[in-house]
Amino acid sequence: MPTPTATAADLTRAFVYFGGLTLLRYGVFVGLWTAVVAWLAGRMQWRPRLQAAVLTRKQWRRELTLSGATIVIAALIAPAILWLGVGRQMPFYRNIATHGGWAYFVFSIVLMLFIRDTLFYWAHRAMHARALFRFTHRSHHLSTHPNPLTSYSVSPVESLFDTVVPFVLILFLVPKHPAAYLIFLWIDSAVAVYGHMGMEIFPRGMSRHWLGRFINTPTAHNWHHASARHNYGFYFLVWDRWMGTVDPDYDRRFDAATARPAPALSPVVAA
Repeated sequence: MPTPTATAADLTRAFVYFGGLTLLRYGVFVGLWTAVVAWLAGRMQWRPRLQAAVLTRKQWRRELTLSGATIVIAALIAPAILWLGVGRQMPFYRNIATHGGWAYFVFSIVLMLFIRDTLFYWAHRAMHARALFRFTHRSHHLSTHPNPLTSYSVSPVESLFDTVVPFVLILFLVPKHPAAYLIFLWIDSAVAVYGHMGMEIFPRGMSRHWLGRFINTPTAHNWHHASARHNYGFYFLVWDRWMGTVDPDYDRRFDAATARPAPALSPVVAA
């Protein structure tokens, strides 16, 4: 094992800096999507929320607490890398021109998204197994009527599978420019939050479009929360399509969610 060279001050600075960046991404998109939902909900003839349940203070407190724990766990990745002394083994590069140019720059972002989505899909399906669900994923599904805060509201055990493992693998396996990695992180946070916003934002007919049918949507993920079945993907529905785990009634639900005005789907009694 490499000899640790970082001081306690270095570890603290890394924790504060990267924890702050994670909190910033989370806060920006929670605020953005909350504002979008509020604005759209106030427009005449716009789509209502996907579920009819009223959010409770108990849910807000739980989601804020678990989200805080998730941010702390994510912030510990950088100090751990420093403490282990393996930072130089991460394949970052500075000169875009000598590493495949802009074509590879864009491809590296797509590759990171694909790796993240693949790991998420299979870990997500595994956590829905009866033997694992209670200890890993149940905390997230307590939010049967999701909202932007729900996105980071997972148990610490799930955070290890959902945050530490995929991001560490990407950090050490994928050659990338720092800017490409930063873009990937912001896309990750944006999708995590909009998937839980509780209102459909994509255009009508997208679920049947040749490309759109592979994109995850608030409707798809909302129904996953309501039923705890189907639609396990994160960014995409590629693996769900290949593995036959897309909700068989997804197209009808999407049509209803994008009607003007749309009927509320799958009402859930507030906890």
